[in-house]
Amino acid sequence: MKNFVFVHGAFHGGWCFDKVRPSLEDAGHRVLTPTLTGVGERSHLSTLGPINLETHILDIVNLIKWRDLDDVVLCGHSYGCLVITGVADLLHDRIASLVYLDGPLPEKDGDSLFSLLPNLLLPWTEGSASLGGTQVPNWPSKVFGVDEVHQAWADSKLTSHPLACFTQQLSLIGEFKKVPKKVFIYNSKDIGIPSRIPEWYEAQRDLPGSHVYSLDGGHDLMINKAREVAEILLKHA
Repeated sequence: MKNFVFVHGAFHGGWCFDKVRPSLEDAGHRVLTPTLTGVGERSHLSTLGPINLETHILDIVNLIKWRDLDDVVLCGHSYGCLVITGVADLLHDRIASLVYLDGPLPEKDGDSLFSLLPNLLLPWTEGSASLGGTQVPNWPSKVFGVDEVHQAWADSKLTSHPLACFTQQLSLIGEFKKVPKKVFIYNSKDIGIPSRIPEWYEAQRDLPGSHVYSLDGGHDLMINKAREVAEILLKHA
């Protein structure tokens, strides 16, 4: 049995993995889908103090520690890819594999979401100004390429996201590189948002312990291609 821990991306919450969960649990695995501080059902915490990338890394570090988890398959979606990299840098000995799901690929100390995806800097900082400069208003699920059948459900749950999560730089010492297995799953469908994610992931294909997959399903693959994502995860559990 593996412990699957999923970390969602910007504006989302643990709810976005609901369609992947059943296949993994039916196969006998434990599945945890926490919601990060300040978003989703924890959006009420966004006013209690500064929330940044470090906050979210500690959310997951403490989950793993307090639940006594080992042999963890740690999966991050989108912005969550920065979070899982930071977590693995602190707890690499508890992580069996890292799964990067259509998100940026941090490789060094000082990387941030905006440094890796600079095309998001202007629209998200401008949007933040409309909410007082601390929160970024959520984009509708249609922008992420979510299938029409799921859009109303997703839109009812998306929330704003703390801006500091995107500006704060990762503090890495390189321990995350010791995780023995890495799985990279990217979206091959054009949703109108330029991205280097396919290029980054394909560059990992021939590296030891790396497995690369592409799915034609929009950015939110865990919603549009839940069965296929679960199959890939089970293959490498």
